[in-house]
Amino acid sequence: MLNFEEINPYYEKVTLIGMMGTGKSKFGRQIANILKFNFYDVDHMIEKEFKMTIREFFQKHGEVFFRKIEKKTISNLILKINKNKEKVIISLGGGGFDDEKTRELLLNNTNVIWLNTPVDVLVQRVGDGSKRPMIKGRTRDSIMKLLKIRTKYYSLCHNQINTDKLNQNQVTEKLINLISHQNNIAIK
Repeated sequence: MLNFEEINPYYEKVTLIGMMGTGKSKFGRQIANILKFNFYDVDHMIEKEFKMTIREFFQKHGEVFFRKIEKKTISNLILKINKNKEKVIISLGGGGFDDEKTRELLLNNTNVIWLNTPVDVLVQRVGDGSKRPMIKGRTRDSIMKLLKIRTKYYSLCHNQINTDKLNQNQVTEKLINLISHQNNIAIK
């Protein structure tokens, strides 16, 4: 078990990516609290700005407009973080890493960590998917279809945590370890 009092983070800007239900928001908030970093949940930022849930946003404006807003939100967030020299954990929506320019921006300015969770676990966590705008029809089929598309983007990350055999404390420890030590790429 890590002694959280003695953590000296190497990376000061971290983005968590992965499918819906991987725990990006939950772990991001938790790690930010431990490290005394600011926490940004991109989906929550959009919900707050437009005063509607992501599902409602999709229903009212469609996915194309959502992706445009998501891209702009991420770009503005990175500008703000860099300008203010903030230490941050960013939780990205499941499809937020699909866009090439957004991916490049995040890879060049943050340490991107993919929380990779098996389909069976995702299906269990997402349930019927009624609150998830990208779930259409059967939850398992929708998740598998999305994962097939997104894996090629997710795999471009700096680091990956396979969460399938880990409990919550182990995921937290792995994240802290990745953030605390130089891994793969030097981004400060």
